[in-house]
Amino acid sequence: MTSVLSIGSLKTSGTTTLALTLASVAAAADIPVVLVDASRDKDLVSWQGKASTPRSLVVEAADDEAGLERLVRAARRRGDLAIIDAGDDAATIRAAARLSDRSLIPVRFSPLSAYAAIATDHLLTADAGKGRRGRDWCFAASSVTAIPSRIARMVESYIEQSETKRLEIGLVLRAAYEAPFVHGGTIFSLTDEVAPGLDRARAEAATLAYEVGILGRIAAPVPSYDVVEVAQAA
Repeated sequence: MTSVLSIGSLKTSGTTTLALTLASVAAAADIPVVLVDASRDKDLVSWQGKASTPRSLVVEAADDEAGLERLVRAARRRGDLAIIDAGDDAATIRAAARLSDRSLIPVRFSPLSAYAAIATDHLLTADAGKGRRGRDWCFAASSVTAIPSRIARMVESYIEQSETKRLEIGLVLRAAYEAPFVHGGTIFSLTDEVAPGLDRARAEAATLAYEVGILGRIAAPVPSYDVVEVAQAA
């Protein structure tokens, strides 16, 4: 069971989009979630100012490591899920990972993103003996192309050089996942008129959340289609 999840890479590779997407799934499943915005740009704080923020989802800004630790410890005491957007700063990524049960290293469809992901993996490996006991980390595709290409094979081969686990499911429908930052709300509250492909995006995001360990927090595992139905009925 994942109670605290951190997301970060030494090159911006969709950390904020991935954090909001996973938090949106948790909120749709009635899991109280705190999104800790520890990134430089504070895009999650800006998103919270838009309309239709889920009642069970709160965004908190962390400006330093002490503030980050305070927010995470408070979330653990309440029993809330905490998802940290650690951005691309090495010190913040390291601090967030030490506080987490699991860390995600996002990888986008680009060699530069893959290189940064491997560098982040090395950073976390060097720091493995510090922080919470049993914490782990893995790669997560924050932008996937459905069409095989030379670049896709290059990214794949580079990530495969590491022994770190790679999640099998990734985010394909990038436009749908980025729409909440433009229109407010989440992929569960927006309509197809503003973000095409939402049904598929919801199911894909829920499957990823289950694989990460977020949906294991509820009484019984919930298949992705059940999460979608709950969210659409809300």
